[in-house]
Amino acid sequence: MAARDNVHVLVTGGSGFLGRAIVAALLDQHPKWQISVLDRTTPDGKTLPRLAHFCEVDIISPGSVNRAFEQCTPDVVVHTAGMVPSRHSRYSKREEDWELVKSINCDGTRNVLDATLTSGCMNFVYTSSCTVATDDLDHDYYYMDETMPIGFASLHYGKSKGLAEQYVLDPQHAEKGLNACALRPCTILGPGDTAVISVIHELIAKGETTFIVGDGDNVYDFMYLSNAVDAHLLAVENLLTTKTAAGQAFFISNQEPIYFWDLFAYIWAQFGHVPTRRTRIPTGVAYFAALVAEAYTWLSGVTPTLHTGSVKDGVRTQFSNNDKARSILGYVPRVGLAEGVRLACEDYKTYLAAQADSLAVPDKAKG
Repeated sequence: MAARDNVHVLVTGGSGFLGRAIVAALLDQHPKWQISVLDRTTPDGKTLPRLAHFCEVDIISPGSVNRAFEQCTPDVVVHTAGMVPSRHSRYSKREEDWELVKSINCDGTRNVLDATLTSGCMNFVYTSSCTVATDDLDHDYYYMDETMPIGFASLHYGKSKGLAEQYVLDPQHAEKGLNACALRPCTILGPGDTAVISVIHELIAKGETTFIVGDGDNVYDFMYLSNAVDAHLLAVENLLTTKTAAGQAFFISNQEPIYFWDLFAYIWAQFGHVPTRRTRIPTGVAYFAALVAEAYTWLSGVTPTLHTGSVKDGVRTQFSNNDKARSILGYVPRVGLAEGVRLACEDYKTYLAAQADSLAVPDKAKG
């Protein structure tokens, strides 16, 4: 059963890393559909003229969100807007950091969903995260699937996404006629990513590529951007037709679990760097060093490179079973992980070159 042509899709966070890729795919694959974006940031100059609407909105403001939905009533909402704490913030235990993440990921999602229902739109695709399960750092996650209970995440991001997902999939909303599903992607790599690749790339300059924490045999899920986009479009099309995804959560990945430390080495190789040696540091030693670093941070205020959280993250296993997404959504990753990482690194090289050029301009002007 094909989705109809006169469809209006609203993408929140449509100027962000994942959101703008979803918008681009919707515009290209469904040229007869109307695509709108709700974001704090204006879409790029090529995308903006192709949109039905752009609403400049901060989702933490219920009034602003409601006014946006009064101007633009969609048939489907794809809610990608959110905050992903990165670097040292990922492992923060500070209450003020939690309140910030919660205000965007939990309260913001509540605002968007409530406005969706008020507008009369009854189809909602929520970008959740695998961290709803895996941000409980004290466990490994082998071939996890959707039968795994959530609500145990201790890190701000996974905790906030889990609470938001539970609100989206609350049966009370389904009783009102809402067809909602949640996608749980793993870490996404691709063009436009300046977060994941940058952290791994910076280890070259820091001289921190010669060690492996733990025994190095822990396996992780990563995925390429266009595969995550495909899953979202499949979810949209499902809710417009069979609606078999309604009320469901889905883990999505590249379905290619990889040794965590091998991924680092492969990324470094894209930049011409091959470590001269790989020394294994026992987990206990690394954890003690992280405790010392965190104590120094508490005394000095200087941000540490090493955290107890990053040590736990770097030695555990986490990868998912995508059978449910395959059977209900028809999701099959089209771009392999090796090619996806290569493309992400090529894009990051372009980004670095542009940054270098921008810094060189003042010097050229002086000459």
